[in-house]
Amino acid sequence: MRAEDVELQLAEPRSAAFTSPDWLFELKFDGFRLLAERIAGKARLVLRRGREASALFPEIVEALEALPGPDFIVDGELVIQDASGHPIFHRLLKRSTLAHRKDIVSAARLDPAVFFAFDLLMLDGHDTRGLPLRQRKELLFSLVPKVAEARVLPVEHVEAQGEALLAVVKEKRLEGVMAKRADAPYVGGRGDRWLKIALTSIADFAVTGFADDDGALSLSTWDGEHWLYAGKVGAGYNPKVAAGVRAELDANVVPAPVCLGDCPLDPEMKWVTPTLVVEVRYKSWPEGLSLREPVFLRFRPDKRPDECPTPDEKRLAGSAPVSEPATVAVSNPGKVYFPRDGITKGEVVAWYRDVAPFMLPYLKDRPLLVTRYPDGIDGKSFFQKAKPPRAPDFVRTVRTFSEEVNREVDQIVCDDVATLEWCANLGALPFHVPTTRASAPGRPDWCVVDFDPKDAPFEAVITLANSLRGLTERGGLPSYVKTSGSSGLHVLVPLGGQLDHDGARQLSEVLAQLLVARHPDLATLERSMPKRKGRVYLDVMQNGPVKVVAAPFCVRAKDGAPVSMPIPWSEVKAGLTPTRFTIRNGRAWLEANGDPMRAVLTDVPDLASALTKLV
Repeated sequence: MRAEDVELQLAEPRSAAFTSPDWLFELKFDGFRLLAERIAGKARLVLRRGREASALFPEIVEALEALPGPDFIVDGELVIQDASGHPIFHRLLKRSTLAHRKDIVSAARLDPAVFFAFDLLMLDGHDTRGLPLRQRKELLFSLVPKVAEARVLPVEHVEAQGEALLAVVKEKRLEGVMAKRADAPYVGGRGDRWLKIALTSIADFAVTGFADDDGALSLSTWDGEHWLYAGKVGAGYNPKVAAGVRAELDANVVPAPVCLGDCPLDPEMKWVTPTLVVEVRYKSWPEGLSLREPVFLRFRPDKRPDECPTPDEKRLAGSAPVSEPATVAVSNPGKVYFPRDGITKGEVVAWYRDVAPFMLPYLKDRPLLVTRYPDGIDGKSFFQKAKPPRAPDFVRTVRTFSEEVNREVDQIVCDDVATLEWCANLGALPFHVPTTRASAPGRPDWCVVDFDPKDAPFEAVITLANSLRGLTERGGLPSYVKTSGSSGLHVLVPLGGQLDHDGARQLSEVLAQLLVARHPDLATLERSMPKRKGRVYLDVMQNGPVKVVAAPFCVRAKDGAPVSMPIPWSEVKAGLTPTRFTIRNGRAWLEANGDPMRAVLTDVPDLASALTKLV
């Protein structure tokens, strides 16, 4: 007996919970239904339609193979959860689309799944499907122990009290409840021995777009400052209903989305200034502000669009205010920028739009240097500092001196999401920023030590970065780290504008010299490659009035579209690579973890005391 030989038992929907001593009640999970088997020590994951998913979720395979005991086949649900234990289908779906092993391994470490086993179908070669459910569950619990933080867990149940369990599930905003007859065998197909009681929600949304064929509406909420994209609804929205509002929608069309978030790049979608409100029923509202299984119910002429508030848990936590909504239409979004990965210009623009609330604080009021790749990473590239002649009026500039052309230029400043999108639409991949703002040109917000390994092993970078953190802690200085997205790590020490450029460079030099003294075999200040002799170069020359560093969250022109990602110090350990985060896996990590570097913009440490302790 193998997993692919099993016909899954399916549940009939039921509208309400009930109480009965003949039934067991379990949580209903929002994930991938699959069978997990281990035969002769080798584990496999088989999805509902027979496709194997073992390679996509190596952490589950490893956990299954580590279980003690005989061979087995178990039925269950694969889930990715947030910090509070809520399933997040959005992130699970993203993981299921990964194709490259390095991305899969990285995702397994950064965004691991959990397999919740709820039934046992085979044990030690014996078919257990004919046994009563209660007995199968007893065997399951003897096979799969309940261990905190485990990747494979048994699903517990409640005897008889289905209504009480549903009340708890509703309070915790979970998916729903499964009801199963305690004395029933496992029978493939749909039947009334398993019932599902799913919870749904109803809310009002502002209409911020519509499909040209009248097949769907784009939905948003208002957080007091921004329209936030919540997904689109097509079910229930038929041509007859659409005909009654089409004239009003057409009258309010704008060239680009007024909302922030993961707006689709569908050319059939037209965007509008919101004037209409709709009532929508939906199954769940996962991370990324996209409704699951939404159904249009009715228009709400009695409500204004700004009376559709964003729930507290959906707000852009910790994000900087964005001064204006996106106004840039993306030209040729299907052009492939990363040919080995099939990543398009549209995906790059979408990345920058999505991370704008996190990235803009680092760009705001800073003269910008971008590198443009209008034909992708295999084509020609060039630096862009000065504002092009036909740039939109909303692009702000500051007058700076350019050493490249030996004259003053109007240098681009990216203060808002529209400018960020405009730059991305020009083919800008990496964004480089100085340590100072245009309003305080001689007072750096931070100094930086750039760990450049070249031929040195990256393990040496990890050792040195952690050692630098130890030095800064000894001096009472905060420090923050980010992957470069290229070859190394950047460690930033906040200055709070207390030093000039010379002072910032001198502080970074002191830190680098102390680090070389600690690790002479690993670190060097020699710029010449032959003199480095396999050691990591500690580059402190990026501290100066015309020096720049790759901005947090910017995309690098390397295969895989890696990004420069701020990370907590706990992530600087074995297994980290400078290109671990990409535009395809970075969004999920950022949604789950936020930006651990943001305080570098506001910290004002006691530098005099720190220098005394350091030297």
